[in-house]
Amino acid sequence: MGSMKSGSNANDPTLAFVREDFLQLPQYSPVKPLDVLAAEIGVSIPELVKLDANENLYGPMSEVLEAIANLQHAHIYPDPAQTHLRAALANYVGCQPENVVAGVGSDELLDLVIRLVDPLSGIVTAPPTFGMYSFLGKLSKCKVIDVPRSSAPNFQLDIEGIVDAVENQGARLVFIASPNNPTGGLISDDEVRRICATNCILVVDEAYAEFAGDSTVGLLSEFPNLIVLRTFSKWAGLAGMRVGFSIAHEKLTEKLMAIKQPYNICLAADVAARAALAVKDKIMKEHVEPIVAERRRMQVLLHEFEWLEPMPSVSNFILYKVHAPMDAGKLYMLLRQLAVLVRYYPNGSLAGFIRISAGRPSDTDALVKALRKIETEHLQQSNKKFKDLEALIFDMDGVLAEVSQSYRKAIQFTAKSYGEEVTQEDITAAKLKGNANDDWKLTQRLLKERGVNIPLEEVTEKFQEFYLGTDTQIGLRELESLIPSRGLLLELRKRCKVGMAVVTGRPRDECLFFLDQYKLRGLFVDKNGAPALVCMNETPSKPSPEPVLLALKQLGVTDPSKTIMLGDTPDDIRAAKAAGAAAFGVVTPGNSLDGELALALSESGADQLLRPGLFELLDILAESSRDIVVAPEPASSVRLPSFGNSSAVRSATIERKTKETSIKCFVNLDGTGSHKIDTGIGFLDHMLSALSKHSRVDINVKCVGDLWIDDHHTAEDVAITLGEAFDTALGPRKGIARWGYALCPLDEALSRAVVDISSRPHAHVSLGLRRESVGTLSTEMIAHVIESFATSARLCVHVECLQGENDHHRSESAFKALAVAIRMSISADKSAGVPSTKGVLA
Repeated sequence: MGSMKSGSNANDPTLAFVREDFLQLPQYSPVKPLDVLAAEIGVSIPELVKLDANENLYGPMSEVLEAIANLQHAHIYPDPAQTHLRAALANYVGCQPENVVAGVGSDELLDLVIRLVDPLSGIVTAPPTFGMYSFLGKLSKCKVIDVPRSSAPNFQLDIEGIVDAVENQGARLVFIASPNNPTGGLISDDEVRRICATNCILVVDEAYAEFAGDSTVGLLSEFPNLIVLRTFSKWAGLAGMRVGFSIAHEKLTEKLMAIKQPYNICLAADVAARAALAVKDKIMKEHVEPIVAERRRMQVLLHEFEWLEPMPSVSNFILYKVHAPMDAGKLYMLLRQLAVLVRYYPNGSLAGFIRISAGRPSDTDALVKALRKIETEHLQQSNKKFKDLEALIFDMDGVLAEVSQSYRKAIQFTAKSYGEEVTQEDITAAKLKGNANDDWKLTQRLLKERGVNIPLEEVTEKFQEFYLGTDTQIGLRELESLIPSRGLLLELRKRCKVGMAVVTGRPRDECLFFLDQYKLRGLFVDKNGAPALVCMNETPSKPSPEPVLLALKQLGVTDPSKTIMLGDTPDDIRAAKAAGAAAFGVVTPGNSLDGELALALSESGADQLLRPGLFELLDILAESSRDIVVAPEPASSVRLPSFGNSSAVRSATIERKTKETSIKCFVNLDGTGSHKIDTGIGFLDHMLSALSKHSRVDINVKCVGDLWIDDHHTAEDVAITLGEAFDTALGPRKGIARWGYALCPLDEALSRAVVDISSRPHAHVSLGLRRESVGTLSTEMIAHVIESFATSARLCVHVECLQGENDHHRSESAFKALAVAIRMSISADKSAGVPSTKGVLA
C-alpha cells in the first residue's frame, strides 16, 4: 500500500512538547492520487495503467453510484450504532450484528484493536507483510515483535516463532494477513488453531478474501480470541469510500464499539457499502471473477519474460522476483515512464521484487506491451557492451564523495548561524530544481528565500569555516567518505580506452584534497599525467556543457558519444546531454531507484540509472585485458599509524571517521585468525572475533562511537570499514577460489552461508532472531552488520539460520558459517586466474 520515509527534525523547538518517540517515527507514505500521478508522468488520467495499489479498477457498480447520488439527509449526523449497516454485514458473513463493527477502512479497526490491549504489551507481525500493523503499534507504544516468514517463494509463517513471542516475550496481539500482502499466501485453519490456543488475540486481516474464496470466519465459534477483518476497498471497488468491518466475539465487539469515534462511518460510505452488499453476487460475477481470471492470464503472459519470476498468489496481485539482467528499480522507473504503475520494494527482504496488481484485460495488455518495449529498447540495448568507450566523466559530490555530513551540513550550519533552519530536504529540493552546482550561491539563495540577504563573500567565508575547519574546530570535510571502492574505480579506468576525468563544482584544492585522501588522483589524469579536472570557476557551471567539453578536451577525446557522464543532479544530466555524451544518473546513498531523485534524473534525460557505488557499470562496460599505469600518488594528507602486520601481501588498514564514529581497521587475509576487537559492543566484538578465528583472517578493529545514543552507528560503521579493508586487501581478485560455502552448528542452532566474490554486492540474511537484543547489540543490527560488510566488501553473501532456539546460538552459528565460507572463497587457487567468464572480478 505505501512505504516509510524519515521523520521530523528532532531539534526543532516547535516540537518540544511532541512525544519523543514521534520525533523519529517513520511516516507512513501512501500512494498518490490519480491527478498528481498523471501530472508527474505527463499523461492524462485515462492513460494511467494503475497496477500498484491492488484496487478494483472496474470501480463501483452502477447501482452503488446511483445510491450515492440519491443520498439524503446529509445534513444529519450518521447513525453511531451503525444499525442498518451492521445488520447487512452480519447477513453477508453469516453472523449476528452483535459480532460486527464497521470502521473507516480496516485501518481504523486495526488501530482500535491495538488500543484494546495494554500499551506495554507486544504485538506480533510476520514480515514481509502490510506495514500498518507495525506503524500503528508504534503509535500506541507497543513493542513490535517481527517474526519473519520463510524466504521466497513460499513465505511460510514461522508458527512456532509466533507462539514463542506470545508465550515468552509478552505479546498479546498477533496480526496475520490472509491472503498476505504482498506475498499472496493464506494462513491455514490449523495454523489459526495453533496460535489461538495461546494467550493472545489473533487478528486475521482478510482484505483480499473475496479473491481467494477462503476465510477464517468459520473458526470464530471455536475461538473467542479470534478477530477477522474485512474491507470493501478491494472486491467492491470502494477504496475511496473507506469502509471496513470486524467480526469477533460479542464481548470484544462491545468494547470496540465503545472506543470507536461515535460517527466514524459517514452517510455516503454507509449507503455505498449497503448498496454493494445488495448486488454482491453481481460484483463477484462481473468484477471479482474477471480479476482473478486476469491474474492468471497476466501470469501466463509474463512467462515470456525470463527475468520475472512469479510467487504463488491467491489474491488480486502477483509478487515477482526480478532477476538479472533486469533490475527491479530500473524496471519500476521504466514502467512508470510508460505510465504503467507497479509497486517496487527497494529494501529489506523484498529487495529486488515488484508487486503487480491484476486489472482489466486492457491493463494487462498495456503492461505486456510496456515490458516488451523495455526489453527491446533498454534490456537488449544494455546487454550491448560499450566496447568503444573512451572516457568516463565523474561528478564528485554524491557520485564519488558522500557529502551529506560535509557540504550539505555546511549549508545547514551556515544558515543556522544567521538564525535560519534549512533541512536536508530543502537542499535536495533546491538541487533537483537545477542551477544549484555552487553550494556557496545555493546557501545564499536559501537564506534569501527566508528573507535574509547576506553578501556572497560573507556567506562563503562562514561556509568555509564549517567545511574546512578552524584552529579550534575540525572541518566537516573530514567526515566525507568514498562511495565506490578504489578497486572498482581501477577496473573502470582499465575499461576506458582514453581515461577518466572529474567535473565538479568544488574549488580545485578541495577536489584534490578528496582525491588525495583516497589515493585517487592518479586515476584522473590526461596522457601527460596532468590532473584531468574541471572545477569551480574554470568554466561556466553545469548545466552548461562547457565543463564536460573541457574535460573531454583535456583527455583528448574528440567524439563525446563515446563518453559516459556520471552525475547525481539534473544539472549533471543536462550538461552531459548538451555535450553529446551519454548521461547516467546516480542515486546518492540513502536514496532508491523509485524515489524523487531517481525520478528527477530520469525526467532530465538520464539514459540509465545506477545505484550508489557504481558496481552496475561492470555489466555495462566491456571487459578489458589492458594494463594501465596509474600515476604515482602525492603524499596523502591522511596519515595512518601502524596497525597490524602491514607487510603482509593481502592486507589493508582503513581509517573511517564520521560524525558518530571514529574507526581504524586492519585485516590480513593470509593470517592465522588472530584478532583484537574493541567496538564498545560486547556481543559485536564476540561475533567479529568468531569471524576472524574461523576465517583465519587477522582482524584488528578499534572504534569509538556514539553508544550513549544507541548501537546503530557503531555497528554499521564498523561493518562498512571492515568491508572496505577486506575489499582493499583482496586487491585484483585473481588466483582465488571465488566461491565458498559452509554449514556450521552451535549446539541446537545450524546456519548456512554461501559467499561469491563477484564484485556485485548483494546480501540475503535471514536469521529468524526473536529477542530485541543479544547483550547490548540489538538483533536488527546483527543481520545489518553482515549486510553492510558484504556491500562494502563487494561480496554476494547469503546467510541463513536453518534452525535453533537460542538467539545467541543462532547468531554465532551464522557468523561462523560466514567465516568458513569466506576462508574457502579467498583461498589461493593459482590455476584459477580470474575465476570469471567475464575475465574480471574487480
